[in-house]
Amino acid sequence: MAITTPQLPAVGLIADLNKDDLDTLSSYGSFHLARPGDTLIQEGLPHGKLFFVISGLLHARQLNEGKEILLGAIRQGEWVGEVDLFDPASAVCSVVAIEPSQYWMITRNELEDYINNYPEAGIRILIGVAGTLGRRLRAVTLKLAEKNQLSSVRSALSED
Repeated sequence: MAITTPQLPAVGLIADLNKDDLDTLSSYGSFHLARPGDTLIQEGLPHGKLFFVISGLLHARQLNEGKEILLGAIRQGEWVGEVDLFDPASAVCSVVAIEPSQYWMITRNELEDYINNYPEAGIRILIGVAGTLGRRLRAVTLKLAEKNQLSSVRSALSED
């Protein structure tokens, strides 16, 4: 489902790009609509794409022992897919539309072309995506540390 008049909004990581850079970036990717339940990224499969949420709500989910775990919500102005874009392998989680959503998608090759042709704007995008990676990595590290601490407390309590 392509949108007929595509235009990236100046929100989130691309809020600082000027109109010309936004218009040009818009032309390097493609615009799509997702219905509730549509899967943008399937856990365990490579995809090589970066997604920018224009509107709506997506959930990142992971299967753990047959049970779906919510990893987080992805909202307007946020990116998803950055891990596979930079480290092509199988996706570590699925990303599913929860409500009607509009998103823009760019492949690694398209992003590389944009960066080569518009390095100043491309660098700003890469720094923003790296910031997203850093925040998400920090959140996962904190969760793992909390889980480890809880495990230590449980072990100590069970020894008493």
